[in-house]
Amino acid sequence: MAAPSYRAPRRSKISNVSKVLLKRPGVEVGESREYQESFEARPFDLYGRHHEVLRADARVTVTRLAEGVHLDLSVATAVETTCDRTLEPFELLLEFGESEFIAGPDDRELAVQDWTLDLTRYTERALPNEVPMKACAPGTQPIEPEGAEDEIDPRWRGLNRLFASGF
Repeated sequence: MAAPSYRAPRRSKISNVSKVLLKRPGVEVGESREYQESFEARPFDLYGRHHEVLRADARVTVTRLAEGVHLDLSVATAVETTCDRTLEPFELLLEFGESEFIAGPDDRELAVQDWTLDLTRYTERALPNEVPMKACAPGTQPIEPEGAEDEIDPRWRGLNRLFASGF
């Protein structure tokens, strides 16, 4: 029995293109292709703050399968936002992605239409879910009330003697 042959993923050059063709003619089952793309995304408002997308980079690996393609997608972004503690602008680094089997030419959740992945549209949909509600610049701590974690509401103190470990 012959050992299975391994083909290293092909890499595309970094470009400013936001669309990746997932199913290419002549690609055999089991063959993988890797793409690295830099692209732009629109700014957005969320949690009362304005967020400016400074840069967005994606790494896409597409593996051809008999019934479709397997997509590994990783997006790294730098978003300029405002620190909740100091109210000064800072750069927030976020990474997110997907690993999905795509059986048909369209997948709305992943921004795939006619076997073409739109990185800008995917990022603009996914990015608001990745931004934390409280964003603090490195070196600052979020504002929290003093003693909030140790203080027990006096109305519950009567239950303390019911539990061996305390309440």
